[in-house]
Amino acid sequence: MIDKKIAKLKDVTTRQDQKHWINKELVGIIQYRQARKWYVSLIIMVIFMSVLMLMLFYIGQGKDLMPEWKEILLVLLGGFIASFSKVVDFWFNNQENDNKLLEHADD
Repeated sequence: MIDKKIAKLKDVTTRQDQKHWINKELVGIIQYRQARKWYVSLIIMVIFMSVLMLMLFYIGQGKDLMPEWKEILLVLLGGFIASFSKVVDFWFNNQENDNKLLEHADD
C-alpha cells in the first residue's frame, strides 16, 4: 500500500502538487484516527454506563451479591472509571498528535 502511494507521489510533477498530495494524505490519516477514537470512546462509555446501571438496578431491587463478586465488580468499576477519565482527558485536554500532523502539513 505504501509502495503504491510512493509511486503515486512520483507521478505528481510539481513541488506544489506534491505538497497538496501529502496534505491530502495527512487529512485522510486524521479522519481515520478520529473515527477510531469515536468508536473506542463510545465502547468505553457504553460498558461503563452498563456496569453502573446494573449495579444501581440490583441495589434498587435489594438483591445482595456474594462478597467475592462484589469485590470483582468494584475492581471492574474502578478500571472503567480510570478508562472513563482517560476518555474525558483525551477529548478535552490532549490532542497533541493531531496538532503535530497539522503543523507538518503547513511545512
